[in-house]
Amino acid sequence: MFKQILAVVLSIFGMSHLPVNKEGKSFLTDDMKAKLRDEYGDKFVTKFEQDLAEAEKDGPVDGKSTEMTELKNQLTKIKADFDAALKDKADLQGKIDILTKEEEKDNPVHVKLQGQGVKTAFKPNMSLVHNRVIDAYFKGDVSAMYSTDTTIDTSELQAEFGKYVSSEKLEILRKITNDLTCTDHMTTVVTDKSEWRASQAEIDSVLQQFVPYWTPTGKVKFSPITIKNFILKVNQPIKPADIIDQYIGYLYDENLTPDKMPIVKYIVDGLILPKLSEDLETAMAIGDFKEFVPAGDGTAAPETAVVDSMDGYLTILKDLKAAADASVTWLLDGVTLTAENIVASVESAVDAVAPKYRNKRMAIHADPDLIRMYNRAYQTKYPNTKNEDKNENRVDFTNFYFVPMEGMIGSKAFFLTPKVNFKHLMSRDHREAKVYMQVQNYDVKVFIEFRKGTGFAMKEAIFAYLPPEAEPGA
Repeated sequence: MFKQILAVVLSIFGMSHLPVNKEGKSFLTDDMKAKLRDEYGDKFVTKFEQDLAEAEKDGPVDGKSTEMTELKNQLTKIKADFDAALKDKADLQGKIDILTKEEEKDNPVHVKLQGQGVKTAFKPNMSLVHNRVIDAYFKGDVSAMYSTDTTIDTSELQAEFGKYVSSEKLEILRKITNDLTCTDHMTTVVTDKSEWRASQAEIDSVLQQFVPYWTPTGKVKFSPITIKNFILKVNQPIKPADIIDQYIGYLYDENLTPDKMPIVKYIVDGLILPKLSEDLETAMAIGDFKEFVPAGDGTAAPETAVVDSMDGYLTILKDLKAAADASVTWLLDGVTLTAENIVASVESAVDAVAPKYRNKRMAIHADPDLIRMYNRAYQTKYPNTKNEDKNENRVDFTNFYFVPMEGMIGSKAFFLTPKVNFKHLMSRDHREAKVYMQVQNYDVKVFIEFRKGTGFAMKEAIFAYLPPEAEPGA
């Protein structure tokens, strides 16, 4: 996938290869970064630079290779086809303008993408009350902005929300996953089942001498774990008239206009999804599912609703520890990590990883506070040691590197496992997920329903440390 993205970047700047620094590594200039941020955002630039560094571990990426040339030629052709389609659309629109005196309101824009049919792009209806009032305000007509509940017609808002979701539903569901830091270190499984269980085996060996008979080999050492795919939801009431000032402030901060960021998009992207991402980081780490049986419609969810919604990966580890499961390699049993012992303890822990995994590149998923303690203790112990890893927080003489997991804050725990063993479950059928709005007088209710789960495929590939206070009976 990185080569395709690199081809896109090279095509944008008309280059055959990226600039190379004195160390022989490719890099993006400040001007190139600025252009890419304008086009695709900060997250794209950060991810591209990370993938570029990973791709160039064994030397610069060859931008002139046959594969890269073919990819860039494909992009050039796609762009030419797209430009031609836009020209045809512009010519057609000119004819329509001549034949019609008044432009149809709330007319969706259809953009034809090669090989993907027709995608309907959401276009806000600027004649609706809530859009018209905000637009007038931004054009300098302060008198058009009033603060009573009638500033927003909730029935109009609901209708526009439905149109927005119909065109952007897949992107909304992607954000529920892509905006999480924890899923970057997991392997995603799409499934329609409420439970998923690994079917592949951990094979010790495949090589043998040739004989003209079928003589299968491989010692199967396989302890799969069942991962539940939980049904989750958002029930969020919003009084639109109360968020107008916040919405205008967001437009100013992001240098946007109401037609670029309509209020229906702001409600989802600006209000709900950021908080949902925070909640999912917590739930996917320390969630401990407890069934909620409401007394009836309108029953308030418990204060522990986030943690009660699903089982998190840290909870799964604690349950395995409580069961004294010997298939998992438990690190530093009974040790409480302190600033005085953490450096030596971490070195001891990584040495305890099974030989099969000891040389693999693996993340040490950890409480951010624990990583900070380790770094400070390491600096104190080795004040003159230069950090050769720059932004990679690697344990000396290993391929293991620290990854702070937001949901693990305060746990004082850490664990290692290959990315392929660390699973993130989501629904295969996007039609199953729901995003919709209901209105009640001057209020609106936003509903989002989807599936998500997390866990581990095999116990033998888990190497975990839980502090004594997190162990059963402590």
